Amino acid sequence: MRRLGRLFDTTVYITGIMVSVAVLVMFYYIARESTYAFRQTFSWGYRLALLPGDADSSATPNSAPYSSLVAVNPEGADGLDEKEEVFPAPTIQQMQDESALVATATPLASDLSQIRADTLYRDDWRSPKPAEEGTRVLVLGYAAPGYSLPTMYLAWEPDHSFEPRLASYRLVLRLLRAPEGVSIQPFEIDLRKQPTGRIALPTWVAQTDAERTQGYVFEVAAIPQTSTFWATLRGVLGTEWAPTLIYPRYGILPLVLATTLMSILAMLIATPLGVATALYLSEVAHPRVREWLKPALELIASVPSVVLGYFGLMFVAPALQAWLGQALGMQSGRNLLTTSIILAVLAIPIVASVTEDVLKAVPESLRESAIALGLNHSETLWKVVLPAARAGVVAAVLIGAARVYGETMIVWILSGGTATMPAFHSPVAFAQSLVSSTRGVPDTIAIEMGNVTFESVHYGHLFLLGLVLFCLTVVVNLAALRIGRRQVWRV
Repeated sequence: MRRLGRLFDTTVYITGIMVSVAVLVMFYYIARESTYAFRQTFSWGYRLALLPGDADSSATPNSAPYSSLVAVNPEGADGLDEKEEVFPAPTIQQMQDESALVATATPLASDLSQIRADTLYRDDWRSPKPAEEGTRVLVLGYAAPGYSLPTMYLAWEPDHSFEPRLASYRLVLRLLRAPEGVSIQPFEIDLRKQPTGRIALPTWVAQTDAERTQGYVFEVAAIPQTSTFWATLRGVLGTEWAPTLIYPRYGILPLVLATTLMSILAMLIATPLGVATALYLSEVAHPRVREWLKPALELIASVPSVVLGYFGLMFVAPALQAWLGQALGMQSGRNLLTTSIILAVLAIPIVASVTEDVLKAVPESLRESAIALGLNHSETLWKVVLPAARAGVVAAVLIGAARVYGETMIVWILSGGTATMPAFHSPVAFAQSLVSSTRGVPDTIAIEMGNVTFESVHYGHLFLLGLVLFCLTVVVNLAALRIGRRQVWRV
């Protein structure tokens, strides 16, 4: 017997060590793959144009016939690519023929000495760089013969999908050189503080194509302000997840908050129902009823989550849409509220089963003492049994929460798939968030992991999401284990 006892103890210790090593190996692997997120390069883009002096306030660089896009993004990774070669800068004759007498051009150079009249293009595309490396882009401005107004406007606006407030650089637009004979004060504009605008310039006319290089020279500069590590971390803590845009955003807060909110709502539903079910099975139900009800409960716990997801999609989502759609402005039954309800269905058997085991562990002497003091059955349950078992009940709830927090299929099927930031600034906005499409951490990983380039920045951010989910789930499980190990009858 002693040998069997020692063998059993040794097996337990070895199993514990193997589990601990497996957890550490998983943590190391996920953390190592997450480092690819910190190899990020950073993009930005602006569109500049010269507008005629009589242009109205609604005119923008995007509407100007000869505007220039200066962009640092993945599409410019090849430097001088076909995008630039297809769109050379307009010649003086072209401008006169099309009655568009003001234009900008880019020399694809960062130094005034490198400007050449025979290599001018509409746009300048550059390859993204780490946050420690800056970029300087030159833009020329001129008018063609026939332009008679005394002024023209330099206008600027961000490129489509680029948000200057998210830029990792300090972006400035400055007048680098004025044409000979033109009197104008130098200016420098912070493009993050003033992302759109226009400024008046004295007219300067290029008489020939060669003279285009002698006009205004503007510079758009991206000035480093931080390291790649801190710039990446700042982006990760952002509120927008849009990794497939040409100017990608990797903010995980909407995903983490959505997952947390779905889990909290699910447990608010599952906890009272699960505890009530456990109380009924443990303290109220007839033994014969318990014999078939307990296996039925455990059978529900074994239902695959994908089945619950499709149950929610086919029955719960249409029902919520019919009952609450008009009152709450629900656009679709696939939303945060529907997801939370089905996650609660997933958690109820877990909470009920664990809680029932905890209630059974409460010493019978506590119940007998309560009855001896004159408490009836209900009072014994609420004033003695539940308080004595509260540590185990809390542990049961945390185990259910950990299961819900990491659920993938239900969230994938029912959440709607849109990464939106939940609103908390007013009850109405919060209610609207509950019935809006959302996306959580687990389903984002499942949806996007199969479509990313191996060891890319996007790949690294998905593993970073996995690391966050792994750590939160481990913390919740450890808390449940610690609380559950307390004596259930300790008040």
